[in-house]
Amino acid sequence: MTPPLTNIAIIGYGIVGQAVAHGFSTPAMQEKYRTLFYDKFKTSDSLEDVVTASEFIFICLPTPMKADESGIDLSIIEEMVGEVARYTDGTDKIVVIKSTVTPGTTQRLQERHPNTAFCFSPEFLRESSYLQDALNPDRSVVGTTDEAVAARVAAVLRTQFPNVQMFHTDPTTAEMAKYMANMYLAQKVMFANEMAAVCDALGIQYADVKSIVVADHRIYDSHLDIHAPRGFGGKCFPKDLIALRGRARELGVDTDLLSAVWESNKKIRTVRDWEDIPFAVTKSPEEHP
Repeated sequence: MTPPLTNIAIIGYGIVGQAVAHGFSTPAMQEKYRTLFYDKFKTSDSLEDVVTASEFIFICLPTPMKADESGIDLSIIEEMVGEVARYTDGTDKIVVIKSTVTPGTTQRLQERHPNTAFCFSPEFLRESSYLQDALNPDRSVVGTTDEAVAARVAAVLRTQFPNVQMFHTDPTTAEMAKYMANMYLAQKVMFANEMAAVCDALGIQYADVKSIVVADHRIYDSHLDIHAPRGFGGKCFPKDLIALRGRARELGVDTDLLSAVWESNKKIRTVRDWEDIPFAVTKSPEEHP
């Protein structure tokens, strides 16, 4: 007899939610798992039906930066987790946070909802190729202090990606790893832009310089190309930089390097597209209809 499928609930169906669903779309995954989704802005089943029917609940919701650049707004996550917990409290269901949240968030949610099991498992996606990246990760991360929860989430990820390196750590370490990765790449973008500006002033080709530099095996050839408009945009890097800088400020930690990267980016970035992307920036009260 064919064993029953395990239901996976996907809460939110933007880039991350679609990527998660795509990761479960392979024939091997469809033999074991079925995805259900809930999105308050799209036609879907009710939250209660989706969560009640599922063993794992993947939270894939926006975490926009605040308009004043003081940090990010986690209210969408917090409110939805509160609703989800009504159907997960006292069960063996696991809430897996896929949204990028500031370090300490998953632990705080666990403390707020002690009768629900939580795990943080970040996605490492490029906005331009998020579906392709969902099927070709270079690592998986399971962030939880509960060994039983870790084993169950790891079993799902190993089915998806049997040959991918997996890290089991606590949720705050996992959250910080996601931010550190993105902040390193954001700094590479700005470093490349500064070097390109020097090359322009010298009357030489930046591409020629770069080809020589990246021949060094220690320097990975990514995020060093120069695009128009210059600097970095989109949703992820701006939002994540503001988020980590804001969290560091709360902890009393100076992040002068991140601040310099952000100010340099705003200076050369002629198109601040993140301001127009839905759910990338929280609007001020007077901007709401």
